Amino acid sequence: MASSSGLRSQTPHLPTYREARHLLRILNGVSAGLYRKMAERILEQRGSPQAPEDWTNPDIWIEERLAGDERLLAQRIWKESQGELNPRHTRGGWWLANRHYLLEQGSDDILRLTERGKDFLAKEISQVVIEIDNYEGLIEVLQLVAERGPGRRSDFLPQYISYCRTITTAHSESVIKSFLYNRLVNLIDRGYISRRGQIYEVTDAGLSYLRNQATGTGEKIITSEQSELLKLAANISRESRAALANQIATMNPFKFEDLINLLLQEMGYTDVETTTPVNDKGVDLVANIELGISSVREVVQVKRHKGNINRKTLDELRGSLHRFSAVRGTIITTGGFSRGTIEAAFERGAAPITLIDGEKLLDLLIQYQIGVTKKSVEYIEFDPKKLEQFTEQDKEEQL
Repeated sequence: MASSSGLRSQTPHLPTYREARHLLRILNGVSAGLYRKMAERILEQRGSPQAPEDWTNPDIWIEERLAGDERLLAQRIWKESQGELNPRHTRGGWWLANRHYLLEQGSDDILRLTERGKDFLAKEISQVVIEIDNYEGLIEVLQLVAERGPGRRSDFLPQYISYCRTITTAHSESVIKSFLYNRLVNLIDRGYISRRGQIYEVTDAGLSYLRNQATGTGEKIITSEQSELLKLAANISRESRAALANQIATMNPFKFEDLINLLLQEMGYTDVETTTPVNDKGVDLVANIELGISSVREVVQVKRHKGNINRKTLDELRGSLHRFSAVRGTIITTGGFSRGTIEAAFERGAAPITLIDGEKLLDLLIQYQIGVTKKSVEYIEFDPKKLEQFTEQDKEEQL
């Protein structure tokens, strides 16, 4: 599993373990050559940015683009997984199975489960699963979220980049970003991490899993005391988020516009102006934002209410763009958006309208510390590694 340099060659496109288990069950007893032919045939038809292929519905494209045994295998993968494993996205599971010796190919070309594979299939947590979690960096990611969350992916990225560049063959930042995303998805699927909007947070199950793991030296990754401290911090954060939500829900509408004005400035918008209430055509704020080398004019509508914003509101805002020489718009609400509004937001050929619902708004306010203050708790932790030079000397003297 390790490269010739001794660095870990981790699995790209790491699947969820649920997807991996579907693939293992289905490929057990299947010809390895047949799977490779199916995968290669799908890859050949990936299309190009100029002429993209439509892969939306596997029930359609499997029938149209595959034939014979390759089609039958793809249909098995799709149907026996009950639509959870797309035949187009099996490479990560295939690499995982081979990298960790979960499947073996016999002299007759038939794939069969190894004892490790059977163990992986049978138990949600087993020694094999723990070994894979450690090798693939899943323990590292879970620990990062536990110690530095709740947070966005970008909050965990610097330390994860350092980890990858130290002990794995992954060095490109774009590759490492992809690795981090796939591992977060894996841990979310297992209930160890929760995601709310763009915010990731460790769960009680995730803390319990960390508590039961040990490093190579036998030390616990996280102690019971640390676990309780993290739980307490998470509870305080949830209570503070709820208090912030209640405050903005009862805020004077004009003061709420002032709040969003401040938020836009903190986000890097310039020349933020509040429009006059008379004949504003649904536009409450106008601002400029730097996108690359261009400055873009944007209009913003603010809605402080509990219900869903409907399509009519979006259409009115889009129709007002020309009056303010704007090229795009944003609707910010403490509530939500109807399905029709969401579908129309990025309608092809129309000016884009960004939708910020109540949960995303809270995420932004917390990110820019508007209405909240981030606190940190410091404590000392015994680190015997910092005393190794002295203890080694003691041992020598004893000899």
